[in-house]
Amino acid sequence: MASDAPKEAEMLQRKFFRQNVHRIWKMVTSGRQGELSEKDGNLAEILMEHEEYSDHFENTDILDGREYEAGAKFNPFLHISTHKMVEDQLSANSPIETTLFCETMEDRGFSRHEVIHFIIMIMLHVMYASASAQRPFDATRYKRLLIKCKEVEPSEMDKTIEADFASNEYKQDLH
Repeated sequence: MASDAPKEAEMLQRKFFRQNVHRIWKMVTSGRQGELSEKDGNLAEILMEHEEYSDHFENTDILDGREYEAGAKFNPFLHISTHKMVEDQLSANSPIETTLFCETMEDRGFSRHEVIHFIIMIMLHVMYASASAQRPFDATRYKRLLIKCKEVEPSEMDKTIEADFASNEYKQDLH
């Protein structure tokens, strides 16, 4: 039974996050955004930047936290939560590599929203690899990839990330 605890915790986290998104979205759509705390207001801004997912934010059938199949390979709640993670990193300047990546890419003409999506892509690669190897998030690799990827065009980022994961250094890190 103890093996069910991580799944139950994951379900509770999803439930809390979805209910919070739903509550904040309802406040935004009813014109009550000014009543939100600073933290909830920041999440409201992210939700408004992703209005194309409003049907998911309004869907009360998924507030219980169960697995949610949002469509082929895309979960809007995962996207919103990773978007929030990156915004939190930028707000705290931690790791500094996230801020430097953002500044460099914005200087190159990309919007903050586009840059955040680039960072999400990098972060998700590292998260997936860490989870697959049943290891903690590899913050060193994440920082290294942010540094490497800020030097290439966005169309080359996937190749840069794949090359990093294919390197002997990574394979040695796993042993």
